[in-house]
Amino acid sequence: MKKQLSCTILALALGMSTQLAYAQTPSYLTEEELRNLMPDFQRQVEYWNQYEEPERRSEAKAFAENWSGAPTVALFLGKWAAIEETMDIYPSTIEGQVCIIGTDYTLSEVDFSLGKVLNQQIYTDGGETIIQQENYIGVVWNKEKETGVYVYHLIAPASVPTRASWSDWRGSSRVLEQFKAAGCIAKASK
Repeated sequence: MKKQLSCTILALALGMSTQLAYAQTPSYLTEEELRNLMPDFQRQVEYWNQYEEPERRSEAKAFAENWSGAPTVALFLGKWAAIEETMDIYPSTIEGQVCIIGTDYTLSEVDFSLGKVLNQQIYTDGGETIIQQENYIGVVWNKEKETGVYVYHLIAPASVPTRASWSDWRGSSRVLEQFKAAGCIAKASK
């Protein structure tokens, strides 16, 4: 009887943990949903085209090219800016993985996430998909049955994260610890 009860409890626990894992699995957009967002992506790209900074973009492209050992992630590396936030994307010691540090200037907040590059897109651990087109990336999401895209433009090489650079920002200590623990790389080895 005890063995049966133990097996039943174990089966219930495993079933519940599987359900919890599925409940927490991010919901990425389908190809059709991505196609439907492309007109909005293009409108935002046109907006950013009026603010081109060719010299800084050249530096950013050179930064990405220095990561010759990581060709799948090179398209995404650098500092990307939107209206009141930036996103620095770095390579990782793990093949096909990128490290993402996002800053929100309105909240003086910094956060960290990981992404996996598959089929020339980044799938983040937060359920977002990042698409890239020339000097632009679009962060697309599917939350609470709402889909959307938010475009960033390439402005510079990703900066080396330091405590001094975010001394007054919420989450900075945690982000620096996560960055180091995840095997993220801030400088090219060349």
